[in-house]
Amino acid sequence: MMGSFVRLAVLAVGLLCLGASIASAAYPDKPIHIVVPYTPGGTVDLLARAMAPLLTEGWGQQIVVENRPGAGGSVGAEYVAQAAADGYTLLLSTNSPLTTNVVLFKTIKYDPLRDFAPVILAGQDALVLAVNLDLPVKSAADLIALAKQQPRKLIGASSGNGTTSHLSLTTFNKMAGVDITHVPYAGGVPSLTAVISGEAQLVFSDIVPALPMINDGRLRALATTGLSRSGVAPNVPTLNESGLKGFDLAAWVAMVAPKDTPQDVVAKLNARIAEILKQPEFRQYIIKIGIDPIGDTPEEFGKYLAAQIPVWRERALDAGLKVE
Repeated sequence: MMGSFVRLAVLAVGLLCLGASIASAAYPDKPIHIVVPYTPGGTVDLLARAMAPLLTEGWGQQIVVENRPGAGGSVGAEYVAQAAADGYTLLLSTNSPLTTNVVLFKTIKYDPLRDFAPVILAGQDALVLAVNLDLPVKSAADLIALAKQQPRKLIGASSGNGTTSHLSLTTFNKMAGVDITHVPYAGGVPSLTAVISGEAQLVFSDIVPALPMINDGRLRALATTGLSRSGVAPNVPTLNESGLKGFDLAAWVAMVAPKDTPQDVVAKLNARIAEILKQPEFRQYIIKIGIDPIGDTPEEFGKYLAAQIPVWRERALDAGLKVE
């Protein structure tokens, strides 16, 4: 009797595994929802909407881009963390919900490493260090020298407390051994306007909104924050090149799925998106919106994410950010 029960149990488990395998093999066989945890029109939203028709083209299934903003991206991330682990609900996001927000918000109900399956690191978005034209500096080295001569007299604008713009300034202060006063503004454009008017002397800004102001001579670009030069501003040196060795503070954009999503589904997603990232027209487009394409394996991205969490935690603590 017991032997029959065991055989039936083994058969049931086998049928369940077979059913899951068949379901994975058929993936995708219904619409896929890509959750963007920000409002429409931003860089991540533009990336998702450019990617969607190419995914549809490859798979013949509708791709729905779903905006779920709130709490710096954590609302959308939590929604995906609690979704079914079948590959039909995905998160495309900057690093904030997966790194910095873990430090900043006590109420977050997910763990980036425990509750998500890494899919792909799509690209990175470096910032540009831009200054007022009247500031007598032509390079990052000049700015550091001036800041050392005038401690706390220079004002660095940012797009808000806790943003990558703010953390870039804090990291710059720490690595350069200077003390530039931070003043947060209500977004990227107001911070750029403050520097143009002379209300502030410098800003770390997303490159794309700053570039027209740099190109028409309203701002001077000194450096970018990634380890390699930005594809949209290749003539601007990096801070790493400009004397601050190892300076690497670029926001990044990645896709994750709910934990326990079948490995073959994750592999299909990774392979298709990696293929899209190699397409010349798509690469050219996302470079224009400020994203330098990367594309790696789920395993590589998983290791990168695990390494990035303590790095961004340290940056947040260095900035004196308060947990909410």
